[in-house]
Amino acid sequence: MYRAFYSLSRVPFSKENANCFVSKSFGEARARLEYLQKTRGMGLLVGEPGAGKTFVLKSALWSLPKLI
Repeated sequence: MYRAFYSLSRVPFSKENANCFVSKSFGEARARLEYLQKTRGMGLLVGEPGAGKTFVLKSALWSLPKLI
């Protein structure tokens, strides 16, 4: 109902939204994950509650090619 009223093209604040604000820390975390992917390394992502650890991992997952 509110999507039509506000002329929104998608659901706002969706956890599956790949379009996000790329802050300095978010960009750095994504770059480190890409490095681990390229080098086939292993890493540990730690941070305060609510810092966006899960969202960083999900955005990295969304950037991987679909195999199926």
